[in-house]
Amino acid sequence: MYIMEKAYRLDMVEEAVSEMDLFDVADDIMESDENYQIVISGWQAYVPELGLALHAGVFCQYDESEQAYLPDFSVTVIKEAEERMKETKEGDWLYYEQDGFVITLANYLHGKMEISRIEQLSCFICIPDEEGTEILKS
Repeated sequence: MYIMEKAYRLDMVEEAVSEMDLFDVADDIMESDENYQIVISGWQAYVPELGLALHAGVFCQYDESEQAYLPDFSVTVIKEAEERMKETKEGDWLYYEQDGFVITLANYLHGKMEISRIEQLSCFICIPDEEGTEILKS
């Protein structure tokens, strides 16, 4: 379960997260094969109006010389909101791309909502809670 922080506008949430101490929040492997891994943040931005959860992530390429997956570029991952309450499983994402939250969501919605409206959407930063409860902090 998750602790839900106060509401943010979607266009402000990435900045808010950058100012938070989320280093203790474990990342999840969203997808992996022998050539790449996509690692996503354990925290997420929940957008109730759309029923979606957004994660920051990193696309990593396997480096033969280092024998390790090394970061290549940042991605934003979109998942269904009900999936945000479950353990991450490979393939349980809807969409991802190499851009920030607002642009990625706009591209996913294929013009169904103007960017100015997407920027104003309310979202909550959800942080995993070790005790298994969901709490709204304000």
